[in-house]
Amino acid sequence: MKCEQERTRLAAYAMGALDPGEAAPVDGHIQDCAACAADVDEIRTAVAAVRQLPAEDIVGNWSGKLPELREAAVRAALTRTRGSG
Repeated sequence: MKCEQERTRLAAYAMGALDPGEAAPVDGHIQDCAACAADVDEIRTAVAAVRQLPAEDIVGNWSGKLPELREAAVRAALTRTRGSG
């Protein structure tokens, strides 16, 4: 599979939203593609950060909030890395 084909399904895969038949090719691809594997890790980190937000912060206008979300995801990943070491 080509990265262009898999990238369209990476977010769904990262969130466990694909059925096993759809997930298997993506799983195989990320085993061989470090860039897509890193994308999956980044998506999972971002989702984990969003899940930690209060509900009132999730609803509303999200325009311009991507940098803040990315920063929160990086902080969450660093916290987990430091906490497991």
